[in-house]
Amino acid sequence: MVQIQRVALFPNAAFHIALRRVFGLGRSTSLQVAEACGIGKDLKVKDIKETYLQKVASYIEANFVTGDALRRQIRENVAAEVAIKSQRGMQHVRLLGFPRAGQSPRTPLFAKDAKRQ
Repeated sequence: MVQIQRVALFPNAAFHIALRRVFGLGRSTSLQVAEACGIGKDLKVKDIKETYLQKVASYIEANFVTGDALRRQIRENVAAEVAIKSQRGMQHVRLLGFPRAGQSPRTPLFAKDAKRQ
């Protein structure tokens, strides 16, 4: 099983499509990585040699923020928005299930809906 950044890639998938499983790499970015490392569009993951996989892993590490580092960066950005009490930050607070204004913390978020059921 081939792994890049602790993500298992499907062996029968085209390489640039399998790269999309890495958090932070999408359609255009995975194509860009494959082309930069000299891997064609039609090559499957199982047909790629270990040297190319190491080259891809180092290219991704050097040029992109992906995986756990990206998740951490997103989490910190959301925390900063909440800390300055911006509108976007308050939307995240509401989505997390904190009580609305005038609502007790012990009651469900949508107390009226809970009573109807």
